[in-house]
Amino acid sequence: MTSLNLPSKVLLVDDDPEVLEALKDLFSEDYFPLTASSGPNSIEVARENSDITTVVMDIKMAQMDGITAAREIRKLIPDIPIIFHTGYPGDYNEDDIENNEQPFDYIQKGESLSRLMRSVHNAVVSQKLRTNHHTPGASDYETYGLVGTSRAIQEIRMMIAQATLTNQKIMVLGETGTGKEIVAKAIHRNSLRRNERLGILNCNHKSPDLIESELFGHTKGSFTGAWEDRIGLFEYSHKGSVFLDEIGDLDPTTQAKLLRVIENGEYQRIGSPELRQVDVRIICATHRNLEDMVENGDFREDLYYRLKGAAIRIPPLRDRREDIPALVKHFVNMTNETYQSPPRILEESALDALINYDWPGNVRQLEDTVESLLLLSSSDVVFADEVEDYLQIRTIEDSLDEPGLRTQLLEFERMTIIKTLAKADNNISEASRILRMDRASLSKKIKAHGINLGN
Repeated sequence: MTSLNLPSKVLLVDDDPEVLEALKDLFSEDYFPLTASSGPNSIEVARENSDITTVVMDIKMAQMDGITAAREIRKLIPDIPIIFHTGYPGDYNEDDIENNEQPFDYIQKGESLSRLMRSVHNAVVSQKLRTNHHTPGASDYETYGLVGTSRAIQEIRMMIAQATLTNQKIMVLGETGTGKEIVAKAIHRNSLRRNERLGILNCNHKSPDLIESELFGHTKGSFTGAWEDRIGLFEYSHKGSVFLDEIGDLDPTTQAKLLRVIENGEYQRIGSPELRQVDVRIICATHRNLEDMVENGDFREDLYYRLKGAAIRIPPLRDRREDIPALVKHFVNMTNETYQSPPRILEESALDALINYDWPGNVRQLEDTVESLLLLSSSDVVFADEVEDYLQIRTIEDSLDEPGLRTQLLEFERMTIIKTLAKADNNISEASRILRMDRASLSKKIKAHGINLGN
């Protein structure tokens, strides 16, 4: 488990060697378990390990009871979550312990181990949020996949951490390119279902038949092209999580079948009468306003309220410009490492140009821009004019369906070639090198634009 800087240290205290060994085995896969066989021993371990995140404490022990030991540990590590784990519930008043000791949880031995595991997970997350959420660093990127230190990003990290505590449905909202899939992956990766599969489906621009097949699977011969049985996303992700991106694009028929899965955990493969059961956590995302779609009759109201759960809203990049420098640095490092090219950097004024741009495509567009600038630059430093020229070209290309913009793009291309030729003293070979274009293609463009080399 990589959640919240794990493996975290968890102190397990019990005077029964067999119980202690069983607890150690139970938690060793996800945490770094420390053990103590008595109250005094647990205090000593806590004194030597101030970074313990949670204590699972037996109450009835020979030398010192767990309540006394917990009090001493809290003197060493204030506010440490204590989970009392007792085999003698009748010997202690749970209400008195709750009121006087304020434990994180009180669990009887013999109860479901999943409850104890869930309680420890929740305690660890709670402690990490309390101590670390103000100082995001490299480990935050490993945990959440999000780069930035803005208040908005810090709040999203906290919401992701909270979302890992339950199986509640999550709705991730935000414009295209803000990182909705990254958030969904972080929730699954740090959740109690992390050891199971995460199935991902983008519902955008797909036919209803294809969507239904991808979600629920089909049997051989159920439709033209169904050459063999195929499992769907829900069957693939059983016991894990399903991320449905652009949920607002689902057709009405598939919406109804998805509602059935949510309400009853039942679905059918296309072409099969057999009802199948599935257990998945659903995370969905959209850039649309689903409430407006419900009001207009384009999205089922009952499905909307079933899916809504907890909402995580990712603001557009233009509303958190303070994150752009960190994002640019991250993408520069990624590009240099991926392409093993000579390290390139952005001049300060070039960074300012990126900060001041509105980024309609958000983080995804910024990543593509930084990569393109580094790969297309003819020097080790990218300057502001290169950034501005690139963004102007991209803006025109993205709007070519508007009248007259093709002419503008051609004129911009013509002026870029003239400018580059001047820099290269009208040497076509040198200009083609600067433009990263082969000489023959550049010669054709010079002729097409009617550029006079003045020779």
